[in-house]
Amino acid sequence: MSKIKAKHLLELGFVREESAPSHNPEENRFHYYTYSINDKPLLITNSNDERVDNGYWVELYDIEGKFVFKKLKKLRKFVKILRSAK
Repeated sequence: MSKIKAKHLLELGFVREESAPSHNPEENRFHYYTYSINDKPLLITNSNDERVDNGYWVELYDIEGKFVFKKLKKLRKFVKILRSAK
């Protein structure tokens, strides 16, 4: 099983999103990745502080937990389908 890494997400067209600065300097900042079509987010990853075994998972933006991609091969196929449907 090939884990989804940050470099894979960027290659597929995901954009890195940074957490908003907090008023508490001790609070850790984090980041995650999104994939948008026509400026509307469609896919989102877990944050870097939630990674499991150093890998990300990807889910549909507004449907948390229902459609989750944990394997790179399946995510690549799904993104390919999205691109062909544009």
